[in-house]
Formats: sequence, C-alpha cells, structure tokens
Amino acid sequence: MKTQILIFCFVLLSLQLSAQEEEYPYPSLSPKGNISQVVGNTLIEIDYERPSVRNRKIFGEGELVPWNKVWRTGAGYCTKINFNKPVIVGGQAIPAGNYSLFTIPNPVEWMVILNTDTTLYGSYDYDYKKDVARFSVSSYESPRFYETLTFDIELINNNSKLYISWANIQLHFDIETSTNEEIEKLIEEKLLTGLHKDSDIYAGAVEFLIYQSKDFALALQLAEKAIELDEQNEWARNLKIRIYEKLKLYDNAMEEINKTVDMLKEKGNRAREINQLEADYKRIMSLTKL
Repeated sequence: MKTQILIFCFVLLSLQLSAQEEEYPYPSLSPKGNISQVVGNTLIEIDYERPSVRNRKIFGEGELVPWNKVWRTGAGYCTKINFNKPVIVGGQAIPAGNYSLFTIPNPVEWMVILNTDTTLYGSYDYDYKKDVARFSVSSYESPRFYETLTFDIELINNNSKLYISWANIQLHFDIETSTNEEIEKLIEEKLLTGLHKDSDIYAGAVEFLIYQSKDFALALQLAEKAIELDEQNEWARNLKIRIYEKLKLYDNAMEEINKTVDMLKEKGNRAREINQLEADYKRIMSLTKL
C-alpha cells in the first residue's frame, strides 16, 4: 500500500512540474538562436544562446566577460558549430562534425577554440585536451552597437567569414570549404576525359568557371562539349555567348546569338528570350565599333 501511495505522489508531482513548465510565461533572458548557411558544398550550422547587454558593461577585468579567460561565447550551454563536410577554420583542417566553440577574449586579439565536447554547460568543465583547433584573431570596434550577441556568416567565393559581434566589439575568421577543389577535380577527371554524358553537368562547370573569372578557354571548351551532347541546351549556348564576349570575340558571340535565335524560333513561343538575344546582339555589335 505504501508503495502505491509513493508511486501516486511521484506521478502527481511530475504532472504538476510539467504543468508549471508549460504555463511558465516568462521569456528567457538569453534566448536560443541558430544560424544555418550553405557555403559552396558545405552546410554550416551554429546553435547558441544569445545574451543581451541590458545596460551592463560586457568586456573587461571584473566584468561579465573577463579578459584572458575561456568564455562559452554565449550564455547557458556552450555554443556549438557543425560542419557536414571537412573544412579549414582559421587555417586549420577540421573534420566534418559537431564542435563546441569557445573564445578567450582580450583587448587586442581573441583566441578561438574548437573543442569536441559539446555537452558542456558554460565553460566550467572545459578541457583543452579535447581541442581540435586554436588560433588567434584580431578584435576591433564594430561599426554598430550589438545589443545581443550575434553570429553571422558572409559568403565569399564558396568560402565564408564567420563574424562574432556583441556590444561594441567584433571579430571574424575564415571558414574554407572544399567546393572549388571538388569541382576542379570533377572537371579534370570526369569532364575533360569525356566520362560524363550529361550536358548540364558541363554547362554547370562552365558557369562555375565564369563566376570564378578564370580559364575562359577551358570554359569555352566545356561549353562546346555541352552543346555537342545536347544541341538544344540553351543554358550552354548562352554561356558560350558570354564567354565570347568576355574574350572580346564579338563576331563569334554574334554568330552564336544567331544560331540560338534560330533554334528558339523552331521551338516557338520564345519571344521573350529571342528579344533579349536580339538586344544582346545590338549591344555587342556596338562594341565592335568602339
């Protein structure tokens, strides 16, 4: 009988606690935040708790975030960063996986730390032996005041910069993906050897090279292969026109425009695309007279 009463009391207490949690009306002072960004071929995800300034002095000796001590770079549980593919962070190779992100703030530069223990509350049980990367970055006065701790990812040519900003301090560091290397390997091993037979794969490589602004001769070669595989590939033909223009081969560009217009006229109902190509023809022709 005593056992049944104890079980009943335990269940009742559990229900009461659950109800209190559901009815608790007050927001967290450091709400959870996350940022998810595809960078090239890599997904980067950051989960953190976002403290606010609330009229406090944040950084410095004896302040909320003291100098030269390991900081969780957030509030509550440690900040976590995940990469679904290997990356280079701050010049150091990092395998795919989930990591905690700690920092050691300093008036001049911060130490950034990636650690394999993602279960920590704060940095109380932080163990440097579990670090996978440590590197220093300069801090500087931010161009705006950040009331709330903010992580942001800026995209730069299939790589990125991760910004950490709070109060009037900001820092950033590079995260490099393997995107460019993977595509260059695909071009060399699968496209230049003719192993791939998908015209769009070739066209995609052409667009990649154009936006990289390098090796337009190779881009032209791949565009021609794409058209060889599929003469109706409008994407490849338009890319070929762009390459000719970049190489200042204006007569070739106009010739390719005429071929593409003829192809579109055969398909019918393509007035918008034809009008655009004819406008491009006139614009490129004007370049030949400069």
